[in-house]
Amino acid sequence: MVNLSNDAAGLIRSLVSDSDLPEPAGLRLGTDDDTQALAMNLVTEPGQDDLVVEHQAASLFVSPLAASRLQDQTLQAQVEPRPAFFVD
Repeated sequence: MVNLSNDAAGLIRSLVSDSDLPEPAGLRLGTDDDTQALAMNLVTEPGQDDLVVEHQAASLFVSPLAASRLQDQTLQAQVEPRPAFFVD
């Protein structure tokens, strides 16, 4: 299972709030169809087979392929000097 750090949850909440997307919007972590690289985007709801990870009122939706690649890892975030996510 993918976990969320407190900083990542805060950044997701901020991005969703700034986007004006309706509830239950969240950050989706999936894979690019062509390259299979990890990809992120804001979405209004999880995909049908997505794993839903909630932490501190933030929602992360993880595609099955991304979940299998990131098992037992944590989505982290840095806020300064520029917001960014990374997996640890």
